[in-house]
Amino acid sequence: MSLPKINGDVARLWADPELRWTPGGKALVTVPLVFNKRKRTDAGEWEDAGSMFVRAQAWEQFAENIAESLSKGDEVVVTGELSVRDYDRKDGSKGQSIELALYAIGPNLKRHQAKTLRIDRQDVPEPAATADPWSNAPRGGNSTDEPPF
Repeated sequence: MSLPKINGDVARLWADPELRWTPGGKALVTVPLVFNKRKRTDAGEWEDAGSMFVRAQAWEQFAENIAESLSKGDEVVVTGELSVRDYDRKDGSKGQSIELALYAIGPNLKRHQAKTLRIDRQDVPEPAATADPWSNAPRGGNSTDEPPF
């Protein structure tokens, strides 16, 4: 069954993210999210109109960043892909859960302040320091060193 993608929806963490490691050494985080729908009554008051509880997951450096940055109660903006997972309950019956593969998540700056810390990527090769990409740039019809504008 094809489920919709979540693109920029607001949710709240109903518990702290759970960071675990696979036997192969990869980080996996599970983020418990609740999406609340609210509506305005005829009297102009806001009331809850339903909630959806979802466990979101992310891997590797993304997982570690989430575990370090977010905690229970944080309001976040989320993008990801929903899926349904079948499972067996302890009593032997079958069940289903809705899960979210996270593409992006971050604090809702309408309700939070955030400072970012850029993480150096270790898996990206450094560019060659000696190579100047503009050293062999073609010269235009202007023979001076002045820009043409």
